[in-house]
Amino acid sequence: MAVRFAVRGAHSLFPIGLGLLLAPLAAQAEPGNAKTAVVAPASAAPAPAYDGSEVPANIDADAKAHARALYERGAKAYAEARYAQAVDSFLEADRVFPTPQLRFNIAKAYDRIGQPSGALSYYRDYLRRAPDAADFQDVTARVRELELLLGQRGVQQLTVLSDPENAVLLLDGKPVGLAPWTGETWPGKHRVRLELAGYAPSEDVIELEPLHARDVSFKLAPTPAPAPPKSLALTKRPAEPAKVKSLTWVVLATSTAALGTALFVEMANKDPNGLSRTGAFFGGAGLAAAAVGGVLLYVDLSATHASVAGRF
Repeated sequence: MAVRFAVRGAHSLFPIGLGLLLAPLAAQAEPGNAKTAVVAPASAAPAPAYDGSEVPANIDADAKAHARALYERGAKAYAEARYAQAVDSFLEADRVFPTPQLRFNIAKAYDRIGQPSGALSYYRDYLRRAPDAADFQDVTARVRELELLLGQRGVQQLTVLSDPENAVLLLDGKPVGLAPWTGETWPGKHRVRLELAGYAPSEDVIELEPLHARDVSFKLAPTPAPAPPKSLALTKRPAEPAKVKSLTWVVLATSTAALGTALFVEMANKDPNGLSRTGAFFGGAGLAAAAVGGVLLYVDLSATHASVAGRF
């Protein structure tokens, strides 16, 4: 279906004057039509106000001059019906100094080439960036015509925006590019997922209507910083009871019994001459056994302490 569209004159472009960056160019007639001009005449509705918010903060005078030269080259190419070259120049100028007006001019050039996808994408972006444009209704009408044209081809345009930008876009599970992204796909339901390092993935199922393009916006949430690893504090095990061998207990018990026997014998001894032989024997045996038991006890306790210390 052939479609025609007139905004600010059949072939007019926005002058990127902005007072800002590029002074309005003198009107240039298109070949074969002395009454049409590549630049909007003074009587045309003014270009949308532009506050410069999209201009890189560090843009310098040389960059502005370069952007103006690119715009003038694109306007000249447009006036001479070299629309593909106009697109290239306008796109490059927009990369240097992005403005809604350049987006409109890019869309117009794509429209003249007969590329509805490119024209629709940039008209929609123009409306997105300049919602208070004086020609908002006219451009919206052209957008509706281009949406209908794509719908007749069995596809429709989808735009996915992300905050922050440059998130990886997966459409129906397949990576298709970085957001912001605009492309065509079949109408119906689609699963849209965005992934960006340092942010939690965001996913939604959207429905694309057959005759209307759609914008989908995602606000990505930063992932919380990982908690620092817990210090592995050394946990002291409870002290284990001392391990004394049976032999040590036997020797100590023997020592106790011998010394007790010696004491009992001496208590019963009536000999005024002193210690009896029996008492002396048991006393000596008890002392010897006590000495041996003491050594064995020391060895047992030392071994237990060394075993516990080796576990820490």
